[in-house]
Amino acid sequence: MSVLPDRFLNKKHPHSAANATSYVSRQVPLNVQKAPASTTINFRIGTQPNTFVDPSASFLRWKVTNKSTTCDFTLGSAGAPALFETINLLNSGSQLSHYQNYGVFRSMKNCVNATADWTNGPGAIMQGTGPALSDNVGRSGETIVRNTNRVFVDPICNHTSLFNCGKMISLDTIDNLDLRYTIGDYTYGGSWSADGDAAAQAAALTALGDSALEFSDFELCLACVQLDSGTASQLRAAHPEGNICYECRGIGRVASTIPAGVSAHNVNLGLGYSSLMALNAVQLPLKKGAAQTDSIARVSDHNNSTFVKNFLTKHIFLLDGAPVENLRHIKGDPAEIAAFQQIATGNFHKFSGAVIDGSSSLAALSNDTESLDVLSGKKGYVLSQELCIYKQKAGHWADSEMSVMCEGRGTLASSTQLNLEFGQSSGAEVQLEVFPEYRQLIVLDNNTKTYRVSQ
Repeated sequence: MSVLPDRFLNKKHPHSAANATSYVSRQVPLNVQKAPASTTINFRIGTQPNTFVDPSASFLRWKVTNKSTTCDFTLGSAGAPALFETINLLNSGSQLSHYQNYGVFRSMKNCVNATADWTNGPGAIMQGTGPALSDNVGRSGETIVRNTNRVFVDPICNHTSLFNCGKMISLDTIDNLDLRYTIGDYTYGGSWSADGDAAAQAAALTALGDSALEFSDFELCLACVQLDSGTASQLRAAHPEGNICYECRGIGRVASTIPAGVSAHNVNLGLGYSSLMALNAVQLPLKKGAAQTDSIARVSDHNNSTFVKNFLTKHIFLLDGAPVENLRHIKGDPAEIAAFQQIATGNFHKFSGAVIDGSSSLAALSNDTESLDVLSGKKGYVLSQELCIYKQKAGHWADSEMSVMCEGRGTLASSTQLNLEFGQSSGAEVQLEVFPEYRQLIVLDNNTKTYRVSQ
């Protein structure tokens, strides 16, 4: 006897044979079809009775054109998806999800989750993660040469907390779902290069602007399933008061600056969550060169996908001044940092999911400073701490269907800090980006037919 797939439910409920229809809906933006960098693209996912969308089989498709006649554009290590700076999802005026500085977040997640085979294979074809030189795998992506274009796709389960829950998402609402992608400026998700002598290169790079990148042919390809009215009624009856609850991982962001030459630094995080699930943090260089006096050149440097160690020796997460889970500091050496990354992604006991770098994964975790004239793109040094009590059941962001509800740490009325300790002194000033992951319950109210964030 056929049953309704349990991905529609938060727990298994057997039903009689379901009469359903599957189809793919292709939707275009409301506002623009062709736009330069620094533009917001608005999609409106319309309401459909008894209809659900499968985020893991749905994707965003778009084209990127390098309009420059003098410069080539090389994507960062996470490819074209890292060109988006923010991603928002709203319903009836309420914000359900808000990803900030998505290019840095995506580069970090690719670093700790993506294997070399995927980066050079499907990732290279769909998202532009494969560089021309094998030594640059994990450091940069594909190059879009001048006057050429490229089409990319990315699954939408990577784009919002509602879509990362691993469930079928109902479109039976009174109002549309508004999905908004804000593209970063022309320097945000990659680096530019030009030919000729130093003067000619400088002139070509200076002449660039947001119009050098053109974004077009946007389509939101949604894999939909429409149930018959009887099956839809059974589905609603299987949930308390007919309200469907989606258990998601929300993604926050805290940005801070670590001064130059400090031996220790405390960062007040201000995390007010009922269930904090994980912390991930990276340090972005603000200076480069042998003397660490040269400023980052956003046009020609991979400024959002290069992470430095900054002579960090250990770190610890403090809740109301007391250490959480790790009663002593997490050591800052590459081996232990990589171990905590693998624990956070559920891969520590497996032979997969290792930190990748085309020339040396160890070198990607050992770069205290960026001493060359151009940023290397090394990005292995990610501070990860999984705070879920049941780690074997936690799953991770890149594999949403493995995620199940589990217990994190309550921080609603508490102070939260990240304590960092460095060697004799830290290097130059760096930018610290912290991405907390927290339990987020998004409920589809059966009476109002609207989504609301309940926690």
